[in-house]
Formats: sequence, C-alpha cells, structure tokens
Amino acid sequence: MEYFYSQKRTEIRFSKEEIAKILKQEIEKIDDIFVENFNENLLGLLDKDEECSFYTHYKTQIDDYYEDIFSNLRDKTDSIRSNILNKYLLSDNLSFLISNGCSLYAGSKEINKAVELEYYDKIRNFKSRYKYLNKTMLELLNNKRPEEVLDKLYEFGSYCENIIRDRETSKKVNSLINDVKKEFVQKFILSIDYNKNDYHKMFLKRLSFRDNKLNIVNIFTLNYDLLIEKTAEELGLVVNNGFSGFHNRVFMPSTFHMGVHINQSNGERLYTKGVNLFKLHGSISWKFDNKPPYGIIEQQKDYSNITFEDIPDCIIYPVQSKKKYSLDLPYSEMFRQFIEILNKPNSTLIVMGYSFLDEHVNDIITNALAKPDFNLVVFSYQERSDPDISSYLKVLFERSLEDSRISIFSGNILGNFEYINKLLLTYPQSDEPEKILYKTFDRLKNGV
Repeated sequence: MEYFYSQKRTEIRFSKEEIAKILKQEIEKIDDIFVENFNENLLGLLDKDEECSFYTHYKTQIDDYYEDIFSNLRDKTDSIRSNILNKYLLSDNLSFLISNGCSLYAGSKEINKAVELEYYDKIRNFKSRYKYLNKTMLELLNNKRPEEVLDKLYEFGSYCENIIRDRETSKKVNSLINDVKKEFVQKFILSIDYNKNDYHKMFLKRLSFRDNKLNIVNIFTLNYDLLIEKTAEELGLVVNNGFSGFHNRVFMPSTFHMGVHINQSNGERLYTKGVNLFKLHGSISWKFDNKPPYGIIEQQKDYSNITFEDIPDCIIYPVQSKKKYSLDLPYSEMFRQFIEILNKPNSTLIVMGYSFLDEHVNDIITNALAKPDFNLVVFSYQERSDPDISSYLKVLFERSLEDSRISIFSGNILGNFEYINKLLLTYPQSDEPEKILYKTFDRLKNGV
C-alpha cells in the first residue's frame, strides 16, 4: 500500500516489531519472510479469505488478533482520514467519479480483467465455420476485455457488410455481438445483489453529513446499475438524476440545478440531504422515447427480476468507440455538465473504482487539471508497478510527484471500495475554532 500526497510518496506497511506486538509474539520468532507475507497478504487477512494460503495457514492466530490488526491499520491511516480526505470532503464544489470497481462487492465482475468467458467458445466455433475470421482475428479476440472483443466484432461485421458484401455472415456476426452483449449484461449487471449495498450506505451517509451551506455533491458514474438509487431511497436521501415527472419521467437536465428545502416554523429553510447523479453511460432504468428534446424516459425496475431483454438499447456498451456515442443526446448533455462542474472554482474530483481506460472521460479530467484550483483525488486498486496499469493512470502517478493537486491512494486496500469506506472516508466536519487555534499555536511552537 502506498499513497502520493503533496508531491511525496508514503508507504503503509507493518514492521516486524508491530507484527510481534499485535500477535503477542517474541520478535525473534518473526522472520523477514513472515513480515513480507503478512504485508503482501494483508487484504486476505482482513477479508478472512479461505483462498489466501497465508491466512489459512495462520488462521487461528490471525482470527484471535483480528481486531488488533484492523485497529492498528486504522491508526496507520488516521493521517489520511483526518488531514487529507476530510479537507477534500469539505470542498464547496465536490464531485465523485465512480465505476465498476465500486460494484464488485455486490456481485459484479471485473470488466477490465481478462477472464475466460462463455463467448470465447462461441467465437472459436464461429471461426471454424467462417473463413473470414482468421487465426489473427481469433488471437485478437481471445481473452480480451469485453470492449476489445465488441470493437473487433463490430469491425468484422462492417467488413462483411460493406467490403465483401457477405450479408449472411454479417447477420451471424451481429448475432455473435448480441451473445457477447448478453453475457456482459449477465456477468456485470444482472449479477448484482441489491441487498448487498452496505458500503454504498456508508458512502452516502458520509456525504449526507456535509454542511448544508456547501454545494450539493455530484456523483458521476459509468455504471448502469441502480445501487445508488436504491441505497439513497433506503436512507431517505434525495437523488436528483436529471429526470422529472411521475408516470412518464422525462430527462430534463435543468433539474440538476434545483434545490429542495423545507420551510420551518421559525422561517428558516432546512435543505434536504441528497446528491446529483449523472449516469454518463446510461442506466438500466432508461428507455428510448419519442418525446423531444432528448427522447429518453425513466422507468422503475423490479431489482430481482431484471433480464437481458429488459436492458435498454440506449445504454452505451463497453466499446472503445463509445466516445462517439457520448456525443449523442442525452449523453452529450451529461458530459457537458461534467465539464461545467469540474470547471467551477475550487473543484475537487474524487475517483473510485475506475481504471482510466475511457479516453473521453480522461480528456475531461486532463482539461480540468489545466485549472490551477482543481484537485484530483484517485483511489486506485492498481499500484504504480502493476504491468496492466493504463497509460493514463501511469502518467498520473508520475505527475503526482510533481503536482500537489493530484493525490493517489493505491493498492488492494487503499483502492478497495469496501476499505475506502471502512477506513478512509470520514464524516466531514469543520474544525472548531478552539481546535484551529490549538493547531496554529502548535505549528508556531514547533517552527512549522
């Protein structure tokens, strides 16, 4: 685990002395290999993961002192909570960008992880019947991310349709594309258990404790699921997602600028707690409609009975050409709002569960970084040394050592949505005047 803040790199790990104290062991009985394994397998210890061999080998010992391990890790991350993230959570213009990594604990799969999926067999069978899908094409498709597979299949379908004029093969390719989409939906969207939303509850609760004098928090998401909407409803929080109406909820982006308050008997206004929600790639609750100007309506869904056939055509599937689709309505309006909000004075964007593989999203972040008062905070599951890290994220790591406006918290704990909420995100509170004075005198006393 490591983080990059204020142009400095800080590593978080347990020393031999700390481990000995936690496990009530004599320091001589703990060697360097055990220390290395303890730190490398810390997530497995915290999760009590039976697939982690280090945990299973020392299971009894670890379980006996589990609370001590977690408590010590909490102490090690106190500076992150109190001195860094609390400041950003109190930003007047605060936004979050969340993606697939924030839904994994609820049952989604890792979209950007190359795994053996069912559609690979269909692609192999398809190749054996159609000579146009040669060995090179098959190698390009094998064990690739869904967006890479879909892109190549779209290219091949266009080749069959427009170059060689093989309409029959083109139809077969379109059928294969539908199969890939179906498996994508089943693995990454329909696999979500909406009853497993504990960490979304923790996340939204913390945001709801922001001072009412601060601007409403904006959440930009690349996910299609309804975890935020369901969780907010359970917590009694208002979600403004740009739709207006009751029976026919139509997309009206002007609603993002509306505030809701309660008039109290003493004449004061009590503003309701809530968030603005921008679903940049669409939602499973959307549907095409002919009503101008945006042609999109929202329909309520039964979380437990959604099927592939219920998934609307209007969502942007994970294809590398999705930048083109984001230029169409209503997506262009969503991205316009994204740009406009990040360009507000003293804005902070906190990124979670996103691998920085969407060029059109990265472009907007790059443009925002051109502003001297913009701050970017990244929680990255991948570390700087990860060989599969995106080129954009790699540049951010490098730039964070030169640019104090970029802070990155990386690793399978600091970048994990579960532990971001358990360990790092605070209930944002402004310092009391006495506390501010104390800190000021303490700095003066120590010559800081």
